[in-house]
Amino acid sequence: MNQERIYTLIQKYSDKTATAAEKEELLKWYREKAYHDAEFPGSEDTVGDMMLDRLQREIKPGVKGGAYSKWLLAASILLVAGITYWLFTKTFESFNKPPASIAQVENIHPGSNKATLILADGSRLSLTDAGNGRIAKQSGVQIAKTANGQLVYTIKEPTGTTPISSAGGSVVLYNTIETPQGGQYQVILPDGSKVWLNAFSSLKFPVSFLSQKERRVELSGEAYFEVEHRKDLPFRVVTNKQVVEVLGTHFDINAYPDETLTRTVLLQGAVKLTAGNNTAVLKPGQQADLQRDIKVTYVNAEDAVAWKNGYFKFDDEKLEAIMGSVARWYDVKVIFLDENLKNEKFGVVTTRFASITSLLRMIEQTGDARFSMQGSTITVSRKVK
Repeated sequence: MNQERIYTLIQKYSDKTATAAEKEELLKWYREKAYHDAEFPGSEDTVGDMMLDRLQREIKPGVKGGAYSKWLLAASILLVAGITYWLFTKTFESFNKPPASIAQVENIHPGSNKATLILADGSRLSLTDAGNGRIAKQSGVQIAKTANGQLVYTIKEPTGTTPISSAGGSVVLYNTIETPQGGQYQVILPDGSKVWLNAFSSLKFPVSFLSQKERRVELSGEAYFEVEHRKDLPFRVVTNKQVVEVLGTHFDINAYPDETLTRTVLLQGAVKLTAGNNTAVLKPGQQADLQRDIKVTYVNAEDAVAWKNGYFKFDDEKLEAIMGSVARWYDVKVIFLDENLKNEKFGVVTTRFASITSLLRMIEQTGDARFSMQGSTITVSRKVK
């Protein structure tokens, strides 16, 4: 969509003269732009700044003065209201009418950057409480925490040395990073590969890949990987059901132990999956669903990593899967009074830093589910018609 068309649509949106089709066209453009931000925000304010910055970058020098101010005003309206709600309701006014089933909850907050690092000797370091800077050193590898919520491993020993030498040969030291419910974290591994961990996930990895024939890590939960290319040193991600082998690529794996389905989505490069006697090679834009066997389909790969960029995006997803993500991110318990609701499908697009009540309101607007909350427990029932 060219700038003139975008500007016209935003003017109409601001003047309340846009048709439903024009609103949908504008929001589609906005979502596509926003989802390309490869950021890992730590708060709702950060998400807002990212979204507004994305709109501002679309403004060319020719848009000045009053037109520029009007653009920013309309962009702000879109930021606050449009992207998180309009798509799933027929009128904007209904947003301010919370259903009686959901009371405002003040003690439940969205997740944030928090995790625990388990060192090779079994000691545990809280990354939530640790100060920025170097927090540990193991076998010539420095471990540091950055201000924006990253754990960085940097090799400080000469290339070619082994992690530890003993009479019996080389001993490989492993670290594990764990995120709780309501947590997320980013790790930069010793080879420079980047890993984003979603809530209630863990990653076990060697302190150093030196002197090894492969880069093997173990994942439980969900993570997005950007793997550094090393032709001579393949990268393998092991879960409880499969092994994913890569040389250098960007991909997401969702492998929570309490879920029957394991999903792998490829954004860039190539990966090979092995699960028992089943194998599959993915191309960019493909998703592999593993249950009893491997099923490969084409998907919008950006949707799979919306969580990493600070969003919830569920497109025709089973309510059980949606509420599983909600439970992990907001650290709550979910109870279904009607088991059939688990398989009903819903659509949600919103920032992951919205209040839980506003998120549940959106879901209620799109189907037959009704939510009630007591403490940190969400009860899901069917609407009475």
